[in-house]
Amino acid sequence: MGSHRKLIAELSRLLNSDQVLTDPAQLEEHSWDALSEGRIHPLRRPESALPLCVVLPATTEEVRKVVVLANKERIPIVPYGGGSGLMGGAISIMPGIVVDLRRMNRILDIDVEARMARMHAGIVLESLDKGLNEKKLILGHDPWTLPVATVGGTISTNSLGYRGAKYGSMGDQVLGLEVILPQGEIFRTRAVPKSSTGVNLKHLFIGGEGCFGIVTEATLRVFPRPEKRSLQAFRFSSFEAGFEVIKRIYVKGLKPSLMDFGDDATKFDGGAVLYLGLEGTQEAVQLEEQIALGICRGGGGKELPGDEAERFWRDRHVVAHRFKQNRHRRRERMRDNLYRDFIHVALPISQVLPFRKAATEIVAKHGVQLQESGLWTQPELFSMRLATQDGEQNQANLESAVEELLGLVQERSGSMEYCHGVGIKLAPFMAEEHGTALEVMKQIKQVLDPNRIMNPGKMGL
Repeated sequence: MGSHRKLIAELSRLLNSDQVLTDPAQLEEHSWDALSEGRIHPLRRPESALPLCVVLPATTEEVRKVVVLANKERIPIVPYGGGSGLMGGAISIMPGIVVDLRRMNRILDIDVEARMARMHAGIVLESLDKGLNEKKLILGHDPWTLPVATVGGTISTNSLGYRGAKYGSMGDQVLGLEVILPQGEIFRTRAVPKSSTGVNLKHLFIGGEGCFGIVTEATLRVFPRPEKRSLQAFRFSSFEAGFEVIKRIYVKGLKPSLMDFGDDATKFDGGAVLYLGLEGTQEAVQLEEQIALGICRGGGGKELPGDEAERFWRDRHVVAHRFKQNRHRRRERMRDNLYRDFIHVALPISQVLPFRKAATEIVAKHGVQLQESGLWTQPELFSMRLATQDGEQNQANLESAVEELLGLVQERSGSMEYCHGVGIKLAPFMAEEHGTALEVMKQIKQVLDPNRIMNPGKMGL
């Protein structure tokens, strides 16, 4: 207890007293992210702990001071952004310091001619996008969590958003980073689109989930505000029919700004629905629309009313707004007493349909309900949403099905996650995913973080 008081006093000396939180309700709020306890296998449920405190730095130098102290005292640090991560990357598994970066929330520079912007890592994506809109620019990253997630958080998981088919993942948009390393050094990479002067170390922190350092600033590629957007919705008789059409769209070289496809039985009465969006200059969108619509119609797609696609685009962030209003329920399963989980896997395009067939058999074997299978942003990125009734054995069956599906995708040369990162949820499967490469990651971790303070227990490190 005395060492705890000493830590709080020292942090209060390094920062202002209002930047160090110790209230139990605030500690609990920061101890967990959006990973539902219903999505953790009962046999793999990790220990969790209240943080010792939460700090709210406002500058890079303040983050550095906190990290130096934590490293000296060998106290764990958990970087914290919007708290909307679905894999447990921001969960405190042992008492430590949570570094909430959301006071570092400014746009520092927008270079309109170069189409790049520099900002604090704690800025919420929606706020950043609004600032860019004032300069007739947009943020290319548009996840469902846009109103909640921060720049640093989405970089740390290499998040994917609705516009990913056209603009890539968040990591694809990163030009340069400023990072506080685990021993307190300030690390910066040059913010250029291409360099051949050795290993590009920004990639150590894109998808690194705060295990190698805390991102404090980022320079991102940004994009001109589209002159025109076209939104369409098509129903296909089957998943397979829609899949073949989507393949043809991508073979033609089209890059939709939106591609969301699925056979959600809770929404559609049979078949599968494709939401397709195109955006850019007037001339480009008109040409791409002509090609894409011809492919969809030729492949048996039936056009849905125009307002169906508009509604989908308009409502894409609704879930995030609900999350903001009900953070205290984030650890609980839905009120309908169903346990739910999902997979988001990446596969060679030739393996998608065979995998889907095998996966359907696995799900049925475990007595689990398949609610939806679909594709997002690319035909190689396949998802399934699963559910089962209340009861610990049913939850165990659901999570066993998920684990078998992840093993199957790895056997077929795929990756077990393309969107949300690893956190604690997928950490047990990192050795199978990476083989020797996981040992390389561990060696890098040991060199940068010999006292193992930085987000311990995540990513299998």
